[in-house]
Amino acid sequence: MAWVQIQHATQATWDDHQKVAALIGDEKPPGLIVRAAGEVDGRWKSVSIWESKEAFERFAAEHIMPAVRQVFGDEMNVGGPPPQEWFEAKHLIGP
Repeated sequence: MAWVQIQHATQATWDDHQKVAALIGDEKPPGLIVRAAGEVDGRWKSVSIWESKEAFERFAAEHIMPAVRQVFGDEMNVGGPPPQEWFEAKHLIGP
């Protein structure tokens, strides 16, 4: 069953998101079904659908966190990742 992840950045701006995204690239990672991200009040927000939470955790450890460290250094990691909500998708229409 697919898992939906909603992230709400409380500190990082849309520009911050774009810097990290540029390092990660646009290639769809294994386990990602679909992702949408945008800007709300100067901060970024995203909704992603993953095949499993583990697929996201693996991608975060291998790609997201190294890119965050490269762009912002270790001080950006002190607060941890942005707040996340997860729920199991009981109904999914699309890809």
